[in-house]
Amino acid sequence: MVEYILGNYLVDTGKITREQLTQTLDKQDSVRVKLGLIAVAEGMMTLEQADEVNRQQALRDKRFGDIAVSMGCLTEEQVGKLLKMQGNNFLMFVQALVDSGCISMEGLEEVMKDFRQKNGYSNSEIDALKSDEVDRIVPLFIPEEGKEFTEIIATAVRTLIRIIDRHIYVGQAEMVDAFPAADLVSQGLKGEEGIIDALSEKDGALLNVCSIFGKEEFEKLDLDALDASGELLNCINGLYASSLSRDGRFLELMPPEYEDINAKAQKKICRIPIFIGNQGFYFTVAKLA
Repeated sequence: MVEYILGNYLVDTGKITREQLTQTLDKQDSVRVKLGLIAVAEGMMTLEQADEVNRQQALRDKRFGDIAVSMGCLTEEQVGKLLKMQGNNFLMFVQALVDSGCISMEGLEEVMKDFRQKNGYSNSEIDALKSDEVDRIVPLFIPEEGKEFTEIIATAVRTLIRIIDRHIYVGQAEMVDAFPAADLVSQGLKGEEGIIDALSEKDGALLNVCSIFGKEEFEKLDLDALDASGELLNCINGLYASSLSRDGRFLELMPPEYEDINAKAQKKICRIPIFIGNQGFYFTVAKLA
């Protein structure tokens, strides 16, 4: 998720091109993150220290971590932590950027500083983004009025990442006056904490989602395609209801619907855009009326 959030920022600010972003994302899954980059990104070492360890590596047949410990730059505990972080998506993306020459190690700190300032993120929020953990990232994109829906939105995003595309990412959620009346599949969850939620089209991604989940190339968002997204929504809501039941909170899933549902929803409606590549769709949720 974080690779697209940061990558789109880099494109929008002219630091890299859209083509460079695409190429970097293609390389990301095969890259192995260097410990020096992680150590600098995490503030455990300075760039100068990392460069010196790299120079020593060229002269000595030893691993980066071993040399850094022997030089007093890192502790054994810190090296262990860095090794565990090598599969982190943020670090893999940054390593791919550096390897392709899009950004230098020297420029990385300035890029992250500008990114933080432009978005008004605190240091802890930047740490949440770097973690690439859905439960830490999603709340950053939900307005205060919609915070009560964080759990179901996070469940939806986690499920979509597992089932549809691991590079799915979210945009800024907003409070809206109504659910859309068309190109929508919805489902009610009855109970004390009852909600109604929906998947609807934005600019092409829902049709793509329907094809992926339904294992069929749908040409338009007709009832057959929406049936596939209805099954996906039922999967999302089933996982959400199961998680609540473990805490003694119970919801009953109603059948998916494909019509105007605004009469069934309270007016406090939260809508979040979810993206696959450059195309998006909406996940919308409200309390049952």
